[in-house]
Amino acid sequence: MASDYEVLLKRDNGLNKTVIITDCYSEHEARETAESMYGMEVLRVLWRGRTGDNSSSSNDSYSSTSDRSFGGDFDALGVIGLLAFLFVIYFFITFWYVIIPIGLICFVIWSCTLSDDD
Repeated sequence: MASDYEVLLKRDNGLNKTVIITDCYSEHEARETAESMYGMEVLRVLWRGRTGDNSSSSNDSYSSTSDRSFGGDFDALGVIGLLAFLFVIYFFITFWYVIIPIGLICFVIWSCTLSDDD
């Protein structure tokens, strides 16, 4: 299966040029293709990915995210946080008739202490 390669070419003015060579079977083939097409010295060749699979070749990262197995990004801390959040919601829904009067009493006590300080 053919691959895409990113080739860095050396220019005479000091500014290097990067080109993408597609449908090559080896790094050596990509190097030779770039040298013959542009007539410049090749500084490096980087593998970008395989051609013909479902991943897009416009992806700028060199590691393909489509190679991950299902569930590869499992975050245990996120699941624990979600469960804690759901428990807090369940607690408030279950005990709202106790939480609201306690909250009102705490608010009244707090407001009375504010007026005493003045």
